[in-house]
Amino acid sequence: MLNLTEDALHLQCRAKHKNEAIHIAASALEKAGYVKPGFEQAMLSREKSVSTYIGAGIALPHCAKENLDLVIQSGFQVFQFPDGVSWGKGKIVFIVVAVAATKNEHIQILADIADLLGDEVKTTLLANARTKSGFIDQFERA
Repeated sequence: MLNLTEDALHLQCRAKHKNEAIHIAASALEKAGYVKPGFEQAMLSREKSVSTYIGAGIALPHCAKENLDLVIQSGFQVFQFPDGVSWGKGKIVFIVVAVAATKNEHIQILADIADLLGDEVKTTLLANARTKSGFIDQFERA
């Protein structure tokens, strides 16, 4: 089970488009010590090849396998975009979970997050949460 802490949670984020949201996410991952400089470009490259939109208003931006050398340690940051962010092709994202994971943990972390958040009702509740504790309570309800 993933442990979401208040330090890893960013409420009331705003972005005009997915590249701006990815910039916000990559900056937070770097500030938290999970990734090296250059990870943002790796995330953008991954997004160009295959969208990280997983449905239900959620995106899981991460890097491709060939850029895992930019990961210092595994971790994630969660971003709430209550007004939504266009993720292209008519997709609107309200929750962004930016993932940095080592080679051995990458797929498992993505799968765990997708399992936790694969529900539009839950996404709506998370998108409307007003406090970090309220968001975390809803996030942890399986």
